[in-house]
Amino acid sequence: MGWISTRRLLISVFVVAVATGGAYAQDLPGAKVAAKQLFKTNKKSTIVRILVPDLVPEVYQAALQNAASIQRYYEAMAASPSEGLIGGSAAHAINHHTAAAAHAAAISGCNAKKKKASKPCVVVAEFLPKSYSGPRSFSLSANASEAFAKKYKRAGKSKAFAISPSTGHWGEATKAASVEAAGTAALAACAAKAAKDGGEDCVIVSVD
Repeated sequence: MGWISTRRLLISVFVVAVATGGAYAQDLPGAKVAAKQLFKTNKKSTIVRILVPDLVPEVYQAALQNAASIQRYYEAMAASPSEGLIGGSAAHAINHHTAAAAHAAAISGCNAKKKKASKPCVVVAEFLPKSYSGPRSFSLSANASEAFAKKYKRAGKSKAFAISPSTGHWGEATKAASVEAAGTAALAACAAKAAKDGGEDCVIVSVD
């Protein structure tokens, strides 16, 4: 199934749910409620955790700690234990909406590049929000969080916000004629971006 047909299917499901007062639409948080779940996005809002020190040369450990000031959450770095972080298979996934999604993307990218004889890739380091203590019910990448809090939350109704969990892209629509129209536009905006990276999974995460 191509990304266009997938997008149309998701749009149809969303419109039907809203029109019939379905649980799907009712359970989505509004912008003000959702924004309370987001982490800060200032220059000191990101930390790095080195999960497998043995695969990260000591000199690179210090570099990663310094990189926290310029990197943004959620990001992850993966490598094959057989090749290490400086090997050709190492992969860096950026701009994801959850730590789990960043982990999955980094591992997938690394496994696609590693030598056949090498061990499966593992996440060796991750970039997270400074006060992160675990997943939250509403989560966005640093870039999306910034856009959501500074622009989307303040925009007029009707509006909707959509994300692609696998690629980290997002789309939004504000001041639409109806919630249905906002959902359709937000999904279309998200799908157009996600398709460039092979994403077919845009979903609505907030409506007003």
